[in-house]
Amino acid sequence: MFLVTFTGILFIAAFIALGFGKSYVPDKSRKDTADTRNGSVKVVFRLRGQQLLSLFTLLLLLMGTVKFIPVNSVGIKFNQFTGVSEEVLSEGMKFKSPFDTVYIIPTEVRTKTVADVAGQTKDAQWIKITMDIKYRVSESNAFKVFKQFKTLDKVDETLLTPLVQRSIEEVTTKYNVIDILGEKRNQVYTEIEQVVKTKLAESGIEFFSLVLMDTDAGEAIESAIEKEAVAKKEVETALQTQEKARIEAETKVIEAESAAKVKLIEAQAASDANRLVSNSITPEILKKMEMEARLKFGWVEITGAQLIIGQ
Repeated sequence: MFLVTFTGILFIAAFIALGFGKSYVPDKSRKDTADTRNGSVKVVFRLRGQQLLSLFTLLLLLMGTVKFIPVNSVGIKFNQFTGVSEEVLSEGMKFKSPFDTVYIIPTEVRTKTVADVAGQTKDAQWIKITMDIKYRVSESNAFKVFKQFKTLDKVDETLLTPLVQRSIEEVTTKYNVIDILGEKRNQVYTEIEQVVKTKLAESGIEFFSLVLMDTDAGEAIESAIEKEAVAKKEVETALQTQEKARIEAETKVIEAESAAKVKLIEAQAASDANRLVSNSITPEILKKMEMEARLKFGWVEITGAQLIIGQ
């Protein structure tokens, strides 16, 4: 609308300005009117051919019917007479009415840093969280987002900060501060991410990711958590030492028992072998063995007073 008004004013001003020119006006009180020295030159307005040049100002209107939509963006048309058009202009050169104003809505991924958002915990403590939220507006939802916020700067100001505040409070009230800063940290931020994603979708905004930048629970709380962590680590170390000593002792007992069992088995095997040999030697076998020895080595036999040497 501004362009149409400005062009109209410029056209009228140019048309009038080009209509003025110098003209000779004779002095009727003198008889010799052919002598230009007896007249005067004045600036007067009349229709002139040069006024056609004022039509060039209308080129501004022609330029106003073209709009270039940048890459990774869409355009939303607004007309003061008909309101917002649901037609979404994709990237490239687009034509529009001179009465239309085109608002550019970026569709690329944006990052919004929400700093020092306070949330109360289940045990009535307070923590401050700073996080980066990555989001984008899809082409299909650009009209809906424009109707609500008009620009993405307004999305950052009026939507994201209070939305993150509510999301954090909704989750942190279910956990103690030590859990949030300790072993349940990932669980807490996964829940916050899910709540933020759901709330953004309600406004037509596509959620990409949430990155935790900082968590601050105050010096006193963080010091207490640090001391607890150190004490817990010391207990774990002591338990590990005890477990190691127990395992080593059990290993020695097992090794001793194994050695004793081996000796017992060996003794039992020797005993069984001896018994087997003893049971297998009969008087006949002994007599045979004696005869074989006499034949091989000779023999000596003492009977009464006689000494008999066998060869």
